[in-house]
Amino acid sequence: MENLEFKPFTFNKDIAGNIQLKANNGDNQHKYIVFEKIKSGILTEVILSILEYFLKIKKSKNEWVKDKKQYFVNWKLSDRQFSTTVSYSILSNYLRNNPVFDNYELELPLLECPFLDKSNSLSIDFHNYNVDSKTALQIADGIPITQFGELYPIKPKLDREGQFFTSFQPILTERIIYNRQMIVESSNQALTPSWFLDLRMVINDTISLLEITLNQIYIKAEFDPLPGWKFERDKVGEKHGRRLMDKLKWIKQISGNNLNIEAERDSLNDLRELRNHLNHFDPPSFVITLEEAAIWLNQILDIGIILLKIRKTMELEISTDLINFLLQKQVKFNPKLEFQTRIKLNSKESGYKTSTWPVETIKNK
Repeated sequence: MENLEFKPFTFNKDIAGNIQLKANNGDNQHKYIVFEKIKSGILTEVILSILEYFLKIKKSKNEWVKDKKQYFVNWKLSDRQFSTTVSYSILSNYLRNNPVFDNYELELPLLECPFLDKSNSLSIDFHNYNVDSKTALQIADGIPITQFGELYPIKPKLDREGQFFTSFQPILTERIIYNRQMIVESSNQALTPSWFLDLRMVINDTISLLEITLNQIYIKAEFDPLPGWKFERDKVGEKHGRRLMDKLKWIKQISGNNLNIEAERDSLNDLRELRNHLNHFDPPSFVITLEEAAIWLNQILDIGIILLKIRKTMELEISTDLINFLLQKQVKFNPKLEFQTRIKLNSKESGYKTSTWPVETIKNK
């Protein structure tokens, strides 16, 4: 039998009682996960989406690259008038030199799909009421009726300390971007329970963002369908109690167009199953290797591609938030120097899969 070399380690418990086996190298600041480049092809997809948003012109990448014309985008913000030029080269140069897309820096309006992205996020810290009539001053959100029509029964109101949100679409998108970055930047803490719980939250939020997009499309089709959309309840079924993969079928059933997400299907299935495990903890055990964590953080970006494909298939506008979701960098696992020579991970033997039900067990349930 081949001799195995075991590195020396120390046995510790942190303040929460978490047992830690640490290599004796004294490095507590090592970043186990680091950023790489933007996913190949994403920059082109984003640029084409921005050009199509403003110019309502569809061309191939080669056609846009060869098109040296600068197009004017005229728009108004409050009492200010803007006339901004855009082209493939202008957007390409900007995005290659900036980590995020700031539409205002380019003097462009906010990009959004009116019924998916427009949202009020409002809070009040008072409760004003009339003593005689026992009625209070109400703050109402008027956006939902403009998004989903007069028949839409949800009319958010607030008459005391609290807050309301038209939609969690923009909030979740921004939260995922921010927290994913924080997870990578704090990956020197990746072997602590709190870091894992932060990762759990991002995975949850990512699948929730896909769910809320599909639900908004269903509601729009039901109460205020766009031209060319069909809502046949016998075909699409009820909205509640449905599996995520069934909800994805709504895109074809409503628009008549095929949604091709074969390239992203494995990422979706992995994160969907992870989300279920992290919410229900069945089984209650959980194993995470940092190599797998890096894979999951990259799979989150594939959900962004699915969100873009949904909008393209439904002929819906892209948003500034979704653009910045797509522009996030990929990551890679970064072992410490003395552990860079490694054997290939087999998750079924030592990794996440050892904390999931065997396939035969699931089939027999």
